Amino acid sequence: MDASSIAKLVRLPNVLIGFFAVLLGGLLAGASSTDQWIVVSLHSISVAGFMSAWNVYNDLMDVEGDQINHPNRPLVSGRTSHSTARIIAMMSLIISIFGLLAAAAWVSFTEGDLSAWLPSLPIWFLALILMIHYEFEGEHSLRLKHKGLPGNLAVSLLVGIVIVFGAAAVGDATNPLVLCVGLSAFSINSAREIIKDVEDMDGDVNRETLSMKIGSNQARIVAWLMTLIGFGLLFLPFGLDLLPSGFLIAMVPSILTLIAAKPHIHSGNDHSAQRMLRLAMLLGLIGFGIASVLNDVLIQ
Repeated sequence: MDASSIAKLVRLPNVLIGFFAVLLGGLLAGASSTDQWIVVSLHSISVAGFMSAWNVYNDLMDVEGDQINHPNRPLVSGRTSHSTARIIAMMSLIISIFGLLAAAAWVSFTEGDLSAWLPSLPIWFLALILMIHYEFEGEHSLRLKHKGLPGNLAVSLLVGIVIVFGAAAVGDATNPLVLCVGLSAFSINSAREIIKDVEDMDGDVNRETLSMKIGSNQARIVAWLMTLIGFGLLFLPFGLDLLPSGFLIAMVPSILTLIAAKPHIHSGNDHSAQRMLRLAMLLGLIGFGIASVLNDVLIQ
């Protein structure tokens, strides 16, 4: 299997967004020393491994539907075997665990406040529980993938908490700015997940997605409402004086992209809509990072 197949299997662009979202969480929480950034970086590695594992398990569970919706995925096209994919998923999960434990070891080694770091553990285990109850269908599983909106929210919760995970690396998981940014990412990604389910209706024969329950047009309306919530949350840190209002200019690219996504959502151009929502979320994270750096420079 070549490197491009592995990258597509783990969905490398999404993994990289998760990696840098953790760094953003550390930045927003005020990470400054070398030791703090080492811990944040180890958290980023942990998230990258975790997201890679989840994405591979998702492909393993969705082979039947992907034959219709995504015939070019590595497993469906035969570029990757199921056994190889399982090995990659397991290795990715091991990397995630290593990153988490290495972060704890570094905090202890540098005589940092391990008790302040400890919230990282329940955040990681919450993500693991979400993955298990979303992807696997055992007797005690909540089978979130098959329950429409709750499944969309579960996936998006992971996106939001990786930012909080980065803040937890420096002992500030409840930082108000971090929570606002996490909620904004959660809302916008929820909209994207709903639209993706609308896009994949033809192949999702064994799932009860929101669009299957209430219809594709009604699901798009729900997606737009989630987009509006995320849109409003982009302004909240500036309204609460968590960041100077003048730095709202850093959010303009994200704001304009969300506005531009509206006609795509309402016209049923689902593929373009979900891609624009992902871009808007990414631009929003970058904007918050720029605003935070500028604020730190001014304070200094």
